[in-house]
Amino acid sequence: MHDPGVIATTGGLTPAEEVFLQALLWEEGHLQTGPATRAAQEHGLSLLRCLEPANRLVSSLQGEALNRLREGACPAAAWPWGNLSGEEVLRLLWGRLMAPPAVAPTVRQ
Repeated sequence: MHDPGVIATTGGLTPAEEVFLQALLWEEGHLQTGPATRAAQEHGLSLLRCLEPANRLVSSLQGEALNRLREGACPAAAWPWGNLSGEEVLRLLWGRLMAPPAVAPTVRQ
């Protein structure tokens, strides 16, 4: 099922998805229940279950990037997946991991 509020991507995360997950990690790391945490709860998205596919899709949610994120202010972010539930978001992220990599068309001369 396609949600018009969700931008299709062939791999990785959209910028809005990445910022939302950064905000969610920031709030969790600072033990705060902010807008990202509330949105995740309202949609039934588990941060723990979402981290594995998200970390495989982008590197900005792990290691030194995560440490830098914790030091700054919380990114402002809104739920980027339209009307999708947490379970649907998980299926979407895992589906991106399972999709074959996009191949650039070749030009014959």
